[in-house]
Amino acid sequence: MLFEITDAGLYGAVYFATALISSFVTNNAAAALMFPIAMGAAESAGIDLKMMTYALMLGASDFSTPFGYQTNLMVYGPGGYKTTDYLKCGTPLQFTLWLTSTWVLSTSLSWYVSLSITSLILVVVFVIRFWGDALMNRFKKGGKKPGNDSNRE
Repeated sequence: MLFEITDAGLYGAVYFATALISSFVTNNAAAALMFPIAMGAAESAGIDLKMMTYALMLGASDFSTPFGYQTNLMVYGPGGYKTTDYLKCGTPLQFTLWLTSTWVLSTSLSWYVSLSITSLILVVVFVIRFWGDALMNRFKKGGKKPGNDSNRE
């Protein structure tokens, strides 16, 4: 064999390919297109089919475009969102989920440890993304709260 690929590399490749397809078609279509390819790759590499199915399922959940999932498209027009809004928020989330999923699937951690680690990473990404600017402004101002001016009576 010319190239050897590890379990993590195969999980990551299937996740990435499914996420890429899911950016342009619905998540169900992406999963249906990638399923035979992923199962064939898992069988030939001797990888657990259930873990490969998880990688495929998680990869089909696309957050970076309004077209990847029905609810993304439902709020796209009424919410006044642009495609760049999805790219700004969804791409970092998708990248984080890609790395975390690949790592969790390729290790033999218990399900509750994996869930705890994934939840912690999700909270950190959420805090950085949505409150990062407010926290940075607060630290730059020396911890002063808005409205606490000593000159006001």
